[in-house]
Amino acid sequence: AVVSTQSTGEISKLFIQDKANLIGKHAECCKIIKVCELLIDCGWNKAAGELLNHLYQTMNPLSERHNVLVVLTHLVTTNIAECKFSKAKEAFVRASTFYDTLKDREFNAGLLYAEEAYRHYCLSSFKEADDWADRALLEIDEHLDAASCVTVLRRTAKVYINTRRFNRAEILIRHAVELADTLYGRGHPLFADTLQDYGFCLLHLDLVAECVVKYQKAVEIIDDVFGENNIKTAVAHEDLAYATYVYDYNYGNYEKSLLHSNISVRIVNKLLDPGHLLHASTSRLRALILEELAFDETNNRKKEQLLKEAQDLHNKSLKLCRSILGEENIQTAKHYGNLGRLYQSMRMYRAAEKMHRRAIKIKESLLGPDNFELALSLGHLASLYNYDMRRYDEALPLYLRSIQIALKMFGPAFSGLEYDYRGLIHLYTVTSQSEECTSYLEKLQDWIDLRQSGASSSPADCGPKLRSRGGLSTNEVLSAVLSDNK
Repeated sequence: AVVSTQSTGEISKLFIQDKANLIGKHAECCKIIKVCELLIDCGWNKAAGELLNHLYQTMNPLSERHNVLVVLTHLVTTNIAECKFSKAKEAFVRASTFYDTLKDREFNAGLLYAEEAYRHYCLSSFKEADDWADRALLEIDEHLDAASCVTVLRRTAKVYINTRRFNRAEILIRHAVELADTLYGRGHPLFADTLQDYGFCLLHLDLVAECVVKYQKAVEIIDDVFGENNIKTAVAHEDLAYATYVYDYNYGNYEKSLLHSNISVRIVNKLLDPGHLLHASTSRLRALILEELAFDETNNRKKEQLLKEAQDLHNKSLKLCRSILGEENIQTAKHYGNLGRLYQSMRMYRAAEKMHRRAIKIKESLLGPDNFELALSLGHLASLYNYDMRRYDEALPLYLRSIQIALKMFGPAFSGLEYDYRGLIHLYTVTSQSEECTSYLEKLQDWIDLRQSGASSSPADCGPKLRSRGGLSTNEVLSAVLSDNK
């Protein structure tokens, strides 16, 4: 059933207020669990977590083995959603330890392992995330319900995108969308959740226009079901705001992205505690948009105001991100990189260099030497050296390395190559290297021709395998995925 925000809130308040009486009277665990699952599906993770904790404390593990594992799995989910990663780990350890002691294996651990993979993904522990994602897929069998199967496919697809197993991620998320369509229908918020994860994958495959379409559809569904008084609405609008920001970057039109960003910020400020990590991401996105608006502003006073607000938002976001995720995290590195770009706009070049170098150090440590996130930061530092600090000898190898990574991962039609090619054209022009300049003018023209022809910029190692698996069963999809290590 589609549940409105108002009725969801009423259900939340009812069960939170009366949970002691319900549990004290030994109400059926499965009924309370269903209420918790409803709350989770509707974005009320804090309320669900409170109820699950109280339920867990009253349960008899010997007589309610299956329900104990279900409750602990959902506690992993709710704690991750609330950015309580230590508590999520505690719930996982309890669940996995208890599961390993049982002889009765009717409980399927696929969802539990998928949530553990997602926890490691959030903490930028990508090797561990990849390992747990593999284990989650291997657990899928007849004991895993269809709804949990969709979640496992969604979680693992996001993990595999970040560990560069693009072919695997693409097949899994497409199948998740097909299953969600069959299970829920196209007007259901859980179908919208799956579309959002599909959009995430498309964005990271440099298929930005397709990504915007998926996010837009997800927003329409979630707006219709929940309205503004729901955290899922905030997340959906933030996703669409960022995708629109990326899509419209070359056109300098940020009206749509600012609209969706404002909606997201408004909801997060209203519903979440100040220490929630979503404040960091919504503030970061607003700061990015304000910086671009400042770039086009002709009134110096307004320009300075926009840049100052962006700086305050970036610093606030960085502080919050570091306090929750720590220094060695991809999200922290992104905040450093964003500050570097802002300081470049503010002509604070030494500060900008420091931020870019921090971002590069973290990303290379976590992702290795050949990841696109690293390439982005290399290109940003190269741009700083090239256009503002005139350190051309240092900019050159950064550009070349960024291009090498982009070509390896996405091929010659990748959208981001334009900035590196134009940077090198500028560098070779001002250093009077006409032959090299001509070479990159030709490369840029080839890139333009590829983009205009509609050539794909999907990851190079996916090749012809990047195709729909429509009509296949889950077992057939898993067989195809697990037989291919990419």
